[in-house]
Amino acid sequence: MLADDLVIENFVPCDFHLLDQALSWIEQNHLLTGVRFCELGSGFGVAAMLAALRGMESVGIEIESTLVDQANRLSAELDLSAQFYCGSFVPHDVSEIVEISRDVEHVDTSESEVYQEIGLDLDDFDLFFAFPWPGEEHFFESVFTAGAAVNSLLLTYRGRNGMHLLRKT
Repeated sequence: MLADDLVIENFVPCDFHLLDQALSWIEQNHLLTGVRFCELGSGFGVAAMLAALRGMESVGIEIESTLVDQANRLSAELDLSAQFYCGSFVPHDVSEIVEISRDVEHVDTSESEVYQEIGLDLDDFDLFFAFPWPGEEHFFESVFTAGAAVNSLLLTYRGRNGMHLLRKT
């Protein structure tokens, strides 16, 4: 990113130290109902790799193939089990999500979803992590609410507002 001259408007880097602390807190308070972790819009896959370090079955879904390749390479180099897939994390069978996504600038719903390739559905995961761009929090919560299993968790990074944890009831 530092070598690229392209300026990404609204970009806010994630605080991975805070994310690691949040994952520890979730574990220490026994909030997980299982061990499957999914990073929505995984980029370089740091969150998925942190989850893999904790022994979770960890995947990342990212639309940019270059980032998926780099994340898979790094995960292999670090001997981690995290796997990364290229495509959309938005389930195409949820019509209201496609409607909501029209107002979201940084999410692509036209790409094919990857759940069949992963071998799991959205409701098979126990903990999700997303780093929504400013103003896109509602979209990620809508995807989670529409497709995640009851009692699963969504952890989002909210910039200066820190981490936000939501349980589906």
